[in-house]
Amino acid sequence: MARRERFSRAQFALWPDEGLLAAAATLTGRPVIYRAELNFRGPVNLTVDFSDHHYVPPGDPDAALNAGNHHRMLRLEWADTWEEGGHRGNRIFALESYDEFYAGPFGTFHPTRQGIPQSYFYEVVNEPDPWIAEILDENDNTDIFPPYGEPALMSERARRLNPHLRETGRFFPGDAPPEASGSHTDFFWTGPQPPAPGEWEAASAEAKAKQQADWEAQKRRPRYRHLLIASESHFLEILCEDLPRWAWVGEGLSGT
Repeated sequence: MARRERFSRAQFALWPDEGLLAAAATLTGRPVIYRAELNFRGPVNLTVDFSDHHYVPPGDPDAALNAGNHHRMLRLEWADTWEEGGHRGNRIFALESYDEFYAGPFGTFHPTRQGIPQSYFYEVVNEPDPWIAEILDENDNTDIFPPYGEPALMSERARRLNPHLRETGRFFPGDAPPEASGSHTDFFWTGPQPPAPGEWEAASAEAKAKQQADWEAQKRRPRYRHLLIASESHFLEILCEDLPRWAWVGEGLSGT
């Protein structure tokens, strides 16, 4: 499947991060990607630095030559984090980068043609996801996505060889059990003394209730995200577990 066909099938939406979209809207002068760094063995899996042509590194002696230059840049990080309830990773499944000059297929089927507002941050939200379908079609021995838990999408070969599995899609179906997440854990007693009669049953019920609440919340989040960053320098296509965290880095404005 060529990129042209892939984008022709895509249904687009803005990233559901109003704060990031508002921050990016304050940039002027053709925002560009300055850095995209993939780290395979670190707490931050992918870093993307994004700003405009008025950005100069802090301390650059040429910063004062042009009014309007500044040291402010958006940094996006796909990171493994620990939150209440355990580990929440943001794995990068696939990453493609093209010089903006070669992003023509995306421009042909640009999200604005679907009525989506102009932005630099888009997401593909349709099912089945055309990029995942392409990845599975081109891998003879890896034809299930993601590679853990119940699959979001399978190739035809995988369906034949694994009739017991069902595709769950971008979201888990409403009747999916907690085991479908691939991260189900049993409840264990951790008190300093063995539980008195009745304490185990009460604690177990409480733990199960919390687990069920956590699972219901998880089912309302996409199982994966297919993200696009369309800057004036490069085009990034990212297949990952979730949205990145982001922050301004560098100093405040040094010009007008």
